[in-house]
Amino acid sequence: MFKKLPSHNVPLLLVADVACFVANNNGTIDIGELKQFTNKSEAYIRSCIAICRMLNVICEDGSITPYINELGKTPDKTSRLNVIRKFIQEYEPFITFIQYHLNDESIEESSRKVYSLYRFEGKNAVFLKDLFMTWGITVGIFTKSDDGFLVTESIRSQLVDINPISLSLDDDMAIRIYISNILGGDIFSTLSSAEIEELVNGYKKCDEDARGAIECVGRVFEDFLRRISMIVGVNVSGKNGIGQVINALYNYRNSLGLLDNKLHSKQASIGAAIGDIRNMAGHSLEARTMERWDLTSHSAKMYIEFTLSTIKSIHEYVHHSYYIF
Repeated sequence: MFKKLPSHNVPLLLVADVACFVANNNGTIDIGELKQFTNKSEAYIRSCIAICRMLNVICEDGSITPYINELGKTPDKTSRLNVIRKFIQEYEPFITFIQYHLNDESIEESSRKVYSLYRFEGKNAVFLKDLFMTWGITVGIFTKSDDGFLVTESIRSQLVDINPISLSLDDDMAIRIYISNILGGDIFSTLSSAEIEELVNGYKKCDEDARGAIECVGRVFEDFLRRISMIVGVNVSGKNGIGQVINALYNYRNSLGLLDNKLHSKQASIGAAIGDIRNMAGHSLEARTMERWDLTSHSAKMYIEFTLSTIKSIHEYVHHSYYIF
């Protein structure tokens, strides 16, 4: 994740213009040409590029995220803001900032925590607060209030009832806030962008593709377990699937050959169950009966909720020896 803050809080429409120009020039970043195209200063152009890197419009390897091509060559204002909004609402620090404030932190305290949690560089937490406030208001995610901000009604209504879920930008945003609220900012910040996207897709697929939803979330859980294994020093590189990784963590023996459980027995049992349900979705026919499991949308939704609670439980147990579920 690109952690260097821009020098200026530049307008998002300008960011979109810069992104569009770079995309239409095969990823070439020429400051002089961008100054001429936008009629803005070098400092503003560099700030736009920094924001593009923060939001992963411009990737670490210098390539351009294909979705930016949705802008075309001459996008209107609405198109520019909608495309940039997609990147903003997928930006984990921004989601965490919202989640802190929704949980009664001031916007100043929310930005201070996010600045520290994600180890931003340059400027300060006050600048980050102003940056995020500008983003949220500009793209219509929230409106300014006396004590901070209020998320828009369309997002609030989805937060009340995440299921059923459509594919609008507001629903996508609500899912991310919802996930962050379940896990908490500290745990949410440890998930990769790909893992968060899998969780979001899992919720979106519940109604029409329960099997696909369960597979999405099962992949996240296995990735999470493998990351936990690295933290506690258990080699699971030769293990396949959730069940084998869970067993390796629970039945780990130290250098003296003594049992050194890295998970609680109840967490091991719960994790194994999550693995079994994932196998129901991922495998074709039962070997003995040659029957296939019929998976419902309700089961898919509950699987996601159950898995998120388990991720939180294992994280707290491993990092803080705290028993929670």
